[in-house]
Amino acid sequence: MSLLHLFEHRTRRLQLLALLLFLLILNLSHFVAQRYAMQQQAIQLVQLVQPQTALPQGQPFWLTLTAENGLVTQAEPAKTDYIALNIGDVFAFVDKRLLPGRSFWFYFALNTVFILLFLPLILLFRRRRSALTSEVIELDKTIRMLQEKVELNSRAGIAPSIALTKVSERINHLLKRDQEVRHLVRVQGLIDHELAIGNRVFFESKLQHYLSDVSEVAYGALYIIQLSHPESGQAGIKQLTRLKGCVDILHGIAAAYADTVMARLSDNDLVFLVAGLSGKEMEKLGDRMATLLSRASCFADCAGQDVLHIGYAGYQRDQTSYQILSEADMALKTAQLHGPNAAYGYVQQDNKPAAKGSVWWRSELNKALQEHRFALSFQPVFSWQDTDVLQHEVLVRLQTSDGQNIPAAIFLPMAHNCGLAGQLDQHVLLKTARLCAVDSRTYSRCSVNISIQSLLEPQWCEWLDHMLLSGQLEPQQLALEITEHHLLKHYKQLKSRLLKLHNAGFTLIVDQVGLVIDNALYVDELPLESVKLHPSVVRNINQHLEQQLFVRGLISGYAGKGVKVIATGVELEDEWLTLQKLGIAGGQGFYFSQPLNQIIAQGQPL
Repeated sequence: MSLLHLFEHRTRRLQLLALLLFLLILNLSHFVAQRYAMQQQAIQLVQLVQPQTALPQGQPFWLTLTAENGLVTQAEPAKTDYIALNIGDVFAFVDKRLLPGRSFWFYFALNTVFILLFLPLILLFRRRRSALTSEVIELDKTIRMLQEKVELNSRAGIAPSIALTKVSERINHLLKRDQEVRHLVRVQGLIDHELAIGNRVFFESKLQHYLSDVSEVAYGALYIIQLSHPESGQAGIKQLTRLKGCVDILHGIAAAYADTVMARLSDNDLVFLVAGLSGKEMEKLGDRMATLLSRASCFADCAGQDVLHIGYAGYQRDQTSYQILSEADMALKTAQLHGPNAAYGYVQQDNKPAAKGSVWWRSELNKALQEHRFALSFQPVFSWQDTDVLQHEVLVRLQTSDGQNIPAAIFLPMAHNCGLAGQLDQHVLLKTARLCAVDSRTYSRCSVNISIQSLLEPQWCEWLDHMLLSGQLEPQQLALEITEHHLLKHYKQLKSRLLKLHNAGFTLIVDQVGLVIDNALYVDELPLESVKLHPSVVRNINQHLEQQLFVRGLISGYAGKGVKVIATGVELEDEWLTLQKLGIAGGQGFYFSQPLNQIIAQGQPL
């Protein structure tokens, strides 16, 4: 018999003994209580009849009950049971029939009722204990099996700590592999896997976006970098190493600019787009890139040889992507004629709006803040599943003193350069909050784009806390949008602040997803409600399987985390139908509505 069975057997005996002991104590306590009550009743009877008795003082007497149920005192006892009393100098015997008492049948009935009530409780307790015992037995068997396995591993020379370490390493490897697979699914078809940058399909969609979308800067520069390999029949490994070295240098150059796109056009051609770059800046950057790349360590074995050429061209909105790529390619061929490691470009002198210096911008933006000349419009985000408005994205335009309307893509970079981005974000948040507060029961939520410069300023965060405490901002009515490119660049500094904003009640949204193809690890650590696709991913998605694969991978990767994927820049019915089939949660763009002057109430049908 095992210890558990022996313990269970002894427990049954103890339970039975405990029940009998409890019944004995119950009967004894009732008997003692009844005895005490009888004595008190007898004393009262004796004190009642003593003055009326004719018996000599100091002599004992018997108080009994006659056949006619009469109460009498007598000097001799009758044939009945008495209870003896000694009250001072009086000795008396009282007939028990005169006193309250309980017969044997009363105790029998009392114990029977008690057993009938208590027995089901005992059976229920035993059943629960039996189930617990079975679980303990199974656990005991499992522990013994684990002990045996550990002993076998120890005998084989494998310590338990080493085995656990191997299990931990295996789990970490699987988690890392899961992240890699999710990232691969997300960017499959848009990435060059050798260099981990965009491929030609990716770049052409981004270029088309910058040439057509009015929300982006209307001008910029496009560079084609072509590598030469002096060695004939050179192995592909060295060529790939040189390409990777150039990509690393270009990444460093891109860090100094707000909007850049990098991709691989062909085996030895890289392309680099910089938005908002003017003529002189374009030339300087071209010469700088030629110098840095030709002197890179990856070309150390080609000192003094012709290793690369750069051709570049400026672009303006409404040009075609074919025209820009053709001009850059012609510039590349001209650079090859100029000699080794040369850069050449076609610079358009009219590709930049009327020149306005930082002094003018600072003055104009300050006056616009004071005079409230920033106009808000609202572009609704529709859900095709609920046929309702999910939220509104707030769009901002600057009304200049001379009557022009300047889009945010133009004045926001200038506000950033002048250090006014934080004040502008404050102005837009407060103005949006006042509009949402008009009737918060029917209006849907508004999302506001917040600059990274504001989130990185401690003073701005303190201002936001003060607005929340004073009730001037209701976080339930507002969602904060952060650009993915800036989020990835400053993630370590932003993570704690974004978590604090979420705890305060704000909804967090990441926009322009797909403009860069870095691994989005932030999704595992930030409580996001949704992500918004960059318009270049949506443009003509019905015609590009690569973009469809990207969106499908994004949706499947975020589904388990409860993150919605929303399309922006939807303009055509075919685009929207394709996005619905892919499982998109919502969309916004000119296909649904132009930016509105007011917020649409909840329940507005699609």
